[in-house]
Amino acid sequence: MLYTGSFMSDDALLPRKIAFNLFCFQWAYWTTLAAAAWVWRYFPAGAVRGSLVMIPVLLALLIAANAYWIYDACDEFIRLRILKCVVLTAIVVAAVTLGYFFLELAGFPRLSMVAVNLFGWSVFNLSMLYVVARSQR
Repeated sequence: MLYTGSFMSDDALLPRKIAFNLFCFQWAYWTTLAAAAWVWRYFPAGAVRGSLVMIPVLLALLIAANAYWIYDACDEFIRLRILKCVVLTAIVVAAVTLGYFFLELAGFPRLSMVAVNLFGWSVFNLSMLYVVARSQR
């Protein structure tokens, strides 16, 4: 069972709704990120460009708040699986960062930390989506 609260346990479709919300958040994150990259490239410098570039950051904060809400509303088994998602994300990001460090020493171009951040958010969101989708009754 995914949720422990009595107000949530009546709805059998709730894990599917949560999984759909996670999928929508991931899709919205990537589309706003592409829009922010386009705005950064083609808009003139100013307050409008700075504001539009900050939209993916605000969406990332919303994703973090949603992950905390899911974590807070779950039982201990699902909480453990969510913590495993966090650990998996940390391991993957650390391994990719270390590997690319050696590739940079071999002559590859420097990689922005923004790319590492985007990769980490994607790994975390996809692993959370997997946990929520697997936790159906």
